[in-house]
Amino acid sequence: MSALIQVFLLLAVFAGISEMCGSVQHTETTTTTVAPATGGARKRRSVEGSGLVHIEFQTTLTSAGDAEFSKIDEYVREEFGELLNKAHQQVATGVEGGSVLKYMAINADCGAAQLFAQAVKDLTSFVTSATVRCDTQTSTI
Repeated sequence: MSALIQVFLLLAVFAGISEMCGSVQHTETTTTTVAPATGGARKRRSVEGSGLVHIEFQTTLTSAGDAEFSKIDEYVREEFGELLNKAHQQVATGVEGGSVLKYMAINADCGAAQLFAQAVKDLTSFVTSATVRCDTQTSTI
């Protein structure tokens, strides 16, 4: 009886192998190779000027800080949350002694930055004007 089971298993294994080999489908694939750079020198991309956006808000305040950034965030977070998440914040002193609130974002949309500046100027009482520098373009709002 055990010999019969062994023969049956052997036949099942051979039938399974032949079935597997019969159902293999051959498909052609194309491969692409990367050509080495000519001259041996690598080209480097510069981060400078690639979607770098500077936004400066001139204010009537003599000193500013996190409270003013929080007020701006509160007013425009819903519409410009993505830009605010990318932006670095800084406070500087302007030429006339007033505080300047600065935002800098990398890989930000210039149009969105201009709309952000306009919204902040319209919604806050302490912002008098805004300057948006995006790559080679400068806008004053």
